[in-house]
Amino acid sequence: MQDLKNLFKGKGYIDGITIINLEGEILFSAKMNKKLGNMEGQDDLLGKKLFDVFQNINTENSSIYRAMQLGYPVYVQDQPLTTIGHGTTLISALSVPIKRGGRVVGAIDLSCTEDSVPEDDRIDLTVDDISAIGKKLITNHDRASFTVEDIVAENAAMRRVRDYVYVVAGTSLPVLIYGETGTGKEVFAQAIHNASARRNMPFIVQNCAALPETLLESILFGTEKGAFTGAVDHKGLFELADGGTLFLDEINSMPISLQAKILRVIQDGSFRHLGGKDTLAADVRIIAAMNTEPFETIQKGQMRQDLYYRLSMMQINIPPLRERKEDIAVFVRRYISKHNATFGKHVKYISAGLMRKLQEYPWPGNVRELENLIVYGMSMVSREDETLRLSDVSARLEEMRKLGLRTLKENREAGEDAQGQETLPLREAVENYEKQVIQKALETSGGNVTEAARILEVPRATLQRRVQQFHLAQGKQETP
Repeated sequence: MQDLKNLFKGKGYIDGITIINLEGEILFSAKMNKKLGNMEGQDDLLGKKLFDVFQNINTENSSIYRAMQLGYPVYVQDQPLTTIGHGTTLISALSVPIKRGGRVVGAIDLSCTEDSVPEDDRIDLTVDDISAIGKKLITNHDRASFTVEDIVAENAAMRRVRDYVYVVAGTSLPVLIYGETGTGKEVFAQAIHNASARRNMPFIVQNCAALPETLLESILFGTEKGAFTGAVDHKGLFELADGGTLFLDEINSMPISLQAKILRVIQDGSFRHLGGKDTLAADVRIIAAMNTEPFETIQKGQMRQDLYYRLSMMQINIPPLRERKEDIAVFVRRYISKHNATFGKHVKYISAGLMRKLQEYPWPGNVRELENLIVYGMSMVSREDETLRLSDVSARLEEMRKLGLRTLKENREAGEDAQGQETLPLREAVENYEKQVIQKALETSGGNVTEAARILEVPRATLQRRVQQFHLAQGKQETP
């Protein structure tokens, strides 16, 4: 690597820093040049997706994603960057992966524009400074902080689900957590880990919907040098979670071909690095989560049926907030206490009128939506007031109500469209699903039956019979 002082066309300084995690969420942002973003409202970027802020970059041309994929720094010059509301400017960028124990957990991007920046606004960094900036991301990535005691359960059904966590934690079987968006699936996953014998071992989280297939596969299983252009030897999450727990969120978003490899790990604990030949083994408990109904996910071809059966040996179904209204008051008290510190307020009470409205609202976004509303209210209530009132949240509550009505209408129209459809016998429904999976594998393999059989982990002769039985198009023919 070149020395830092020789980078950025010899300017010797930078005027932008961005830190993201593996999901592409912005964890830190500092922009000293107005062409790179809003200098006064940097906190507004936190939690946003990188690609939502910068319009012209993607996983293929982004140096910061490339650095995470390769596992070493990437430097580019004269790269156009289009920022929402600020046009396009040329930048030079150094993207450095953040690692823990050989595993990439995020990346830091240092950038410099072609324009001159006033000396007082320049950012001078050493390599030690870069390490310090990423310290929080590195040190907190492998921990599970929530316990069973953190699960709110005034509702009787919710208490039964919470108590079942101890049963699940007493085994090392795979777990499937199903719940609508915002119900707190990761809270349950962390609670299971912390109640188990693996509590002192790593707890690693990966969102399966956040990354393209190739990058996700390399992150899960690791790579060997030469697997693809620029690939280096690095461990995957299964190795790094050895002895602990790997939480795969939104597993129904994982490509079918990759699900087959996950199934193999569950079955015998074995896997290979991307591009590797040696079979490796790891003792990892898998907890998976999804926010769509499992049978519906299987019918749509988004999840392998055999993987579902493996994962759901221990299954937790989290009730939506609208079915456990008794829990709302507890959540509200927690969020008020939490965000008193955020805003420097001293709220102690909630008005009866507001509580009544909270009980009446259907909460399509569940607990996450409730906290969103309370945060808004805490930002609006006066510093002298000790009571959170309906007037403090009425504007946001009306926005949420309109959004919920639109969603309800769309769902109702979709349901009406489906009412006239015939309910298929189970055998026919399973055959239809099998046809979809086989067709997808054939498309992935370019019509090569041998390769498709490898992807599906079935004998070639068996697959060939099913292709003929279902009259599926093979595309290009295999070379004899």
